[in-house]
Amino acid sequence: MTMPISDEEILAAFREDMDKGGRLLFARYYRPLLLFADTFMEHAGSPEDIVQDVFYHFIKAKVYQEIDAGTLATYLFKSVKHGCMNALRDRKPVCGLEMLKYEAAEEEALSFSPELVQRIRKAVEALPEKTRLVVREVVVASKSYKETALQLDVSVNTVKTLLSRGLKELRRQFPDPVLFFALFKGA
Repeated sequence: MTMPISDEEILAAFREDMDKGGRLLFARYYRPLLLFADTFMEHAGSPEDIVQDVFYHFIKAKVYQEIDAGTLATYLFKSVKHGCMNALRDRKPVCGLEMLKYEAAEEEALSFSPELVQRIRKAVEALPEKTRLVVREVVVASKSYKETALQLDVSVNTVKTLLSRGLKELRRQFPDPVLFFALFKGA
């Protein structure tokens, strides 16, 4: 399994060449942020638009010049969360209880306990072998469906099906969006 692109590499690439930095940011965070946004949106809107808006703002406002590598992931996930909340607020009223749930998930995501990370790792390890490999490659290593399919010698549709089953099982065990943030932090 190849190591995911580090946040340090992304920020260093932005300092050298904005296009290269943008490509690395996209390669590392697009799919995780998209899956994260989808947990909030529940297919009520376009998570793609929200993630693209976050990337656009990150580059246009030159956030990469001010941000520390240790806070990049937190910044991106919080920005997506706020984008989702704004989109949901525009579409339908979000009840106070639902907003509290998301705020609690965000708070937990920002202060992971080692126990939570360990529980998530165990849950991933408990997935069937092919499903576990697909989740690791697509979610953690940010590989494309095609790359994962070639590596595991299965079809792209099989990768999609296994990923869907794996994420469904993980969502069942960890219903709050914090799961996805923890997965992308290398759990």
